Amino acid sequence: MSQFFQDQHQRIEALLNAHLLDIVGGDFIQAKEVFTQWRMALDEHIRIENQELLPHVPEGARWAAKVYLLEHERIALLADDYAQRLQLVLDKPPVDALAQRRASLYLLDAIHALRHVIEHHHEREHTALASELPLELQARVWAQVPLA
Repeated sequence: MSQFFQDQHQRIEALLNAHLLDIVGGDFIQAKEVFTQWRMALDEHIRIENQELLPHVPEGARWAAKVYLLEHERIALLADDYAQRLQLVLDKPPVDALAQRRASLYLLDAIHALRHVIEHHHEREHTALASELPLELQARVWAQVPLA
């Protein structure tokens, strides 16, 4: 199994974790900035997989490319839904500490489904896709994306 997918997923996951730490800390403006960075990284990651990797999924693979494509669509929809909820908090900022904690809890609850789908999707890619695509292809494609 290759390390390329894991390295890319760790990079994106670090941004999401930074976002969540901002949410827990009640810094919703910074959380929005980090979420925007995460979303840009996620969208680029999905674009690369959809356009450059998934067309090479071999016949007889554990999961067809269509499975990954559908999961990517689901992740994007959940991310859009969460972004709307984050914007609601930003549009009406909490007025006191209790409201801030409630807003943080609201957002943590709202992101749960997204994190769950991402976790299972990444596991699918780590256990199957990473071993089914040629290593040379993975190296060439992921070399375009810096890990920092």
